[in-house]
Amino acid sequence: MNAYDLRERSYKFAVELVRFLNGLTLSKISLPILNQLLRSGTSVGANIEEADSSPTRKDFKYKISVSKKEAAETVYWLKLIIDAEILKNSENIKKAKELLAECDQLLRILGSIIRKA
Repeated sequence: MNAYDLRERSYKFAVELVRFLNGLTLSKISLPILNQLLRSGTSVGANIEEADSSPTRKDFKYKISVSKKEAAETVYWLKLIIDAEILKNSENIKKAKELLAECDQLLRILGSIIRKA
């Protein structure tokens, strides 16, 4: 997978996450959790974009590491909204699990990039 594919894939993940979150009903409990999920999930691709523009290998590796950290946090928040039963219908649970699987793949790809950098 080349850098462009990862950039596009992380961007599509962010778009799908935003669309998903935008359709959810919010409560006092779920709002802060979903806000954290939004921040970390959209940060994955933003940091990949920054890494792609890095002037040095060291800066590239740092930005990719930040992106990996954000992906790991996103996995945590997705698992939490599923396991804490914040999502009330099966369609939302299914979509959250799809997002979780994609984020887990991004996390693995980022880990591989870091090991090779």
